[in-house]
Amino acid sequence: MSASTIPAQGKEMDPRSDGTHFPMGHLEIATVADPGPAPISKGFRQQLWVALAIGAVLLLLGVKFDPHRVYESVIVNYLFFLILGLGGLFLVALEYVASTTWSVVFRRIAEASASYLPVAFILSPLLMLAAPHLYFWAQHGFHFHRAEKTWYYSLGAFDFRTALFLAIWSAFGAFFIGRSLRQDREGDQINQRHPGGWGKLSSKNGRMAALYIPVFAVTFTLAAADWLMSMQHGWSSSMFGVYAFAGMFEAAFALLVILAVTMRRRGWLGQIVTDHHYVDLARMLHAFCIFMVYIGFEQYFIIWYSNQTDETSFFHRRLMGGWNWMFLFLLLAKWAVPFVVLMNQKVRTKEPVILSMAWLILIAEYCDIYWLVMPVQHATLTLPTWTDLGAFLLFFAAFALSVSRMLRKHSTVPIGDPKLVNSVAGRYL
Repeated sequence: MSASTIPAQGKEMDPRSDGTHFPMGHLEIATVADPGPAPISKGFRQQLWVALAIGAVLLLLGVKFDPHRVYESVIVNYLFFLILGLGGLFLVALEYVASTTWSVVFRRIAEASASYLPVAFILSPLLMLAAPHLYFWAQHGFHFHRAEKTWYYSLGAFDFRTALFLAIWSAFGAFFIGRSLRQDREGDQINQRHPGGWGKLSSKNGRMAALYIPVFAVTFTLAAADWLMSMQHGWSSSMFGVYAFAGMFEAAFALLVILAVTMRRRGWLGQIVTDHHYVDLARMLHAFCIFMVYIGFEQYFIIWYSNQTDETSFFHRRLMGGWNWMFLFLLLAKWAVPFVVLMNQKVRTKEPVILSMAWLILIAEYCDIYWLVMPVQHATLTLPTWTDLGAFLLFFAAFALSVSRMLRKHSTVPIGDPKLVNSVAGRYL
C-alpha cells in the first residue's frame, strides 16, 4: 500500500497548557504518503561492520591480556543493548494492548529496535561464557544451604533460562513485526475484529500483546535477578525487577526520541512527524523519569529504613570508594535534569532540547548498568578501559546493523495501519 486513508474530518484544535494550538484533524490530512524505506548508505553500513570487527579484535586481545575485565565489559554492554531491544518490543506490545493512536507514527522505529532480539539470542553464548567468572555461585565448590537453590543457580540452569527467555522474547518480536509488515502489504484485513471479542482486544495483535505483557513481566524479572541481582552475594530485593524495568522503559523512550528526531531531520519520515508529536514524546519521557526516580527512591528508602546488614550491603558497595559520584550522576541525569527541563511546555517542541535530554538519559542508563555490575567486582571506582570500548563497538554495531536493516528494507512508518492518519493528525480519541 502506498498510502493510509481515512474520511476527511472537520478541523479541530488541541489546546495546550501554554495557550498554543496544534492542528488535530482537518481536511488536508485525508491520506498519508508512504515515506518509503530509510536511504541508509552502504558506506555507513560498511563502517558498522568495521566497528564490529574492531570490537571483536579488541575483545580477543583482552582475553589474552586481561580476561576478567573482558567478561565484565561483555555483560555490561550485552545487557545495555538487550534492554534497548526489549524496550522497543514492549512499546509495540503496549500500543496493541492499549489500542493507542498517538504512538502509531513511531511504531516502526520501536519495531526496528526490537529486531535486534534474534541477534541478542545469537550473541547470548558470550553472556554464558562470562557467567563462571563473574558470579559467586558459579565458583567451584560453592553451595547454598538449600539444595533447590544450588540447583537453580547452577551454570546449566542459568544457561537454559537465558536461552529460554531470549527465545520467548525473540518469538514474540518476530510475531509482532511480521504482522506489522504484512499489514503494510495487505491492509488491516489481517487484523479484523471478530464478533464476541474482548472489546479493544478482539484483534489478534491485541490478544497476543495481552499475553506477552504478563509473560514479559515474569521472564524479565527472573532475568534481572539472574543476570544482575545474583551477582552480589547475600543480597536480594523484591523491587529489583521493577527497578530494571523502569530503567529499560526510560531508555527505550530516550532511544525512540533520538531516532525520531534524527530521522525527521534527514527527511526519512516525510511530513508525518510534526512538533506536536515531539510534545507527546517529551511528555512520556518526563513522566517516566519521575517513575524511574520513584522506584529507585522506594528501593533505597526500604533498605535504609530496615537497616539490615545483608540489605544495606548493596548501597554500601555502591556509595563507597568513589562510586558515590556515579550514583550522584545517575540521580541528576535520569531524573533531576530532565525533570526540570522538560517540565516547561514550550521547550517540548525544541529539537535540541529534547534530543539532549534523550542522550543524557540513554548515557545514564549505560552508567546505571555499569554501576550495578562493577562495584561487585571492584571496591573502588573503575573507569571504562579499552576492553569496554571493544565490547561497546561489538554490540553497538550489531544493534545498529539490525535497526538499519529493518529501516532500510521497509517503510519507516506502519503505512498499512488504519490509525496512522489519526496519529499524524494528532486526533487520538
